[in-house]
Amino acid sequence: MLAKGGPLAFTLLPLGALRRGMASMSSEVVTGLNTLKKGQDPALKHDEELPEWLWALAEPEKTLNEMRRMKSDEITPELLKRFVKLENREGIRGVNHSRAK
Repeated sequence: MLAKGGPLAFTLLPLGALRRGMASMSSEVVTGLNTLKKGQDPALKHDEELPEWLWALAEPEKTLNEMRRMKSDEITPELLKRFVKLENREGIRGVNHSRAK
């Protein structure tokens, strides 16, 4: 239940009174994924039915320090691009920090 009203006076709302999507979590459909006006939320699938690339999204990306410790033959072009981006970002932060105050 959620409270409604100001800090002094409030009433409790039952979960059924909440808008669709806030409290209608289900173990059968992916709530809120539908983007079409007349569409329906897609059904949940078993892990075996999901594509392999989906699980790679859950793996954390390498940090700047991890990439600094890597050997040059281990770095892929995608990792090199990310490394340069993070190096530049760190350099900009350092300059901004030194200019502050």
